Amino acid sequence: MTSASQFENLGLPSVRIVRILPKITEEELFSKKQCYIGISLDNPEFYGKSLQALVLWGIGNFERSLVVVGDHLRRFNEQIFNGLGYDEAVQVANTLGDSFIDKAGDFFKQIPTRRLMLTRWKECLQSEEYKKSKVMLDELFESDPAFKASVEKDAFAFARRQSKQNKALAVTMEEATALSCRYLLEEVAVFGALSEQGWKVELYPGPELGVLVDVAKGKFDHIPQGLKERINVELKISDHKAKQI
Repeated sequence: MTSASQFENLGLPSVRIVRILPKITEEELFSKKQCYIGISLDNPEFYGKSLQALVLWGIGNFERSLVVVGDHLRRFNEQIFNGLGYDEAVQVANTLGDSFIDKAGDFFKQIPTRRLMLTRWKECLQSEEYKKSKVMLDELFESDPAFKASVEKDAFAFARRQSKQNKALAVTMEEATALSCRYLLEEVAVFGALSEQGWKVELYPGPELGVLVDVAKGKFDHIPQGLKERINVELKISDHKAKQI
């Protein structure tokens, strides 16, 4: 197995577990063979040494890791904050994905492909697991008021949080919330599909989405099976150099 020791002179930050959802022991968690890391291109934790520390923590604790670049998903952000039309938003989002891969590529190439795989968001949308998961979630969004409210709560919170950070909306709050709901339904459907494909453990340097916390608590019926089986690991990346990864 690739060891983090070969990267020990990089001066990387440390990584620790904050929470595992649903609650299981670390022994149970690390008995899983695979994990994935969904890359949010707006999150600074997914660049530079923070990204390296996160990926090395993954390959240090699991046999195989998958990096999912959330580039095509970012088209919604381009519509919300930059007012772009769909086609232009897709082009900009994919260009940002290209840039991320170019910057991180040299690091990724140091890790054997049997240990670390890379995929892009649009590829995730092609699977039958995703298509089935998306149909189920869309139907649930229309038929279950509690599920719809949970998604809308996350969507509204995102738009409001960005506004408070002086990131002006290029559309109305109503339009921003609607686009954010579409973003979330697509994202959650991909997570369900990845779980069905064997990638049940997600590593993320931040808290879980509220709607997925509700899913983990069993609040909704007719949820895709993959979402019932997935595990979210909230991680904290600290500034000081890690003694051990």
